Amino acid sequence: MLPHMRTDHHIEFFGCAGDYAALSVPMLDRTASVLASGQVLQGRYVEQVEARVAALAGRRHAVAVGSGTDALFFALICSGIGPGDEVLVPAVSFVASASAIVRAGAVPVFVDIGPDIGIDLAVAQRLVTPNTRALLHVHLFGAMTDPAALERFATSNGILLIEDYAQSFGARYGSRAAGSIGKVSATSFDPTKVIGAPGSGGALVTDDPEIAARARRLRLHGKSGNDFIELGYNSQMPSLTAAIIDLKLDHHDSWSRRRRAVAERYKDGLAGTPVTLPPVDPQVTHIWHKFVILWDRRDALAAALQAAGIPTRIHYHQPLDREPMFHAVRKADASPAATEYCGRTLSLPIHSHLSDHDVDQVIAAVRGFFA
Repeated sequence: MLPHMRTDHHIEFFGCAGDYAALSVPMLDRTASVLASGQVLQGRYVEQVEARVAALAGRRHAVAVGSGTDALFFALICSGIGPGDEVLVPAVSFVASASAIVRAGAVPVFVDIGPDIGIDLAVAQRLVTPNTRALLHVHLFGAMTDPAALERFATSNGILLIEDYAQSFGARYGSRAAGSIGKVSATSFDPTKVIGAPGSGGALVTDDPEIAARARRLRLHGKSGNDFIELGYNSQMPSLTAAIIDLKLDHHDSWSRRRRAVAERYKDGLAGTPVTLPPVDPQVTHIWHKFVILWDRRDALAAALQAAGIPTRIHYHQPLDREPMFHAVRKADASPAATEYCGRTLSLPIHSHLSDHDVDQVIAAVRGFFA
């Protein structure tokens, strides 16, 4: 154990403060510019972010909204998902991947995971019923699942494919970009993400002009032209949020390269220890939203790292079907692989502002625990 070992300075788990330290001058300049303009909603930066997000995903349309959760919800209802519909969703993800389905009036059907922590399509196939309308697939931790396999599954079952790429913005699988899969995709600019908003924000992307048009109505109270033609919501992305996201997008490539370098340093430094990593398909260009390690006595390791001044997180502590809000649709022992994973997972700090020295201190603390 490491009761007396402490890092020589504070290591941040997330990169939010580092983003500001690196970009404080242009951030403050943009803040002043937006506030001075008086156009704090629906400003030019919102349109600029939409264009850049669409281009990164290889889509025709992007619609910026107030959060990644709203983006998922709008993606579902704009695709026609509603009461009585069943939507397949992985048992391991952030809660919003499933709560958006419930919010749409549909029923989440939780699917166990495979070795890569992604949805197990063989299990999903057994759960398809006449009421199954969609597969909501989540790319976890900065990687991507094989798009062709997901598309084959959806086509063979005659269901919609909706992509949640909140954790994998900027990732690729071969030549395919995250956000390019299925009828509509949703992402998030939560502050913990690779490109984080100063608050909340999200976007959906699609090639379908009708889905894009309806999402634009829904984010502004159902407004079309001068008329309010359906019940909508207030889910606008503020101009200031968009201005900061736009600035950070200028650094996305370099920040992603740094994350990959940090991940490689971790992998080299942890080699030979008892911890393992979820497998990554060699065709994946990973952006390392999270750096997840697996070990049977995860809690003991986390406690030792905390004592050494190393922050960690658990993603996620239990399968989604065990969360109280979903008990009404839970099936007993529906996700044994997910349950095993959730008992072994631990996330180490990873972001573009970690120095090699920071990473080496984390590695030393992990190795010291096993010494």
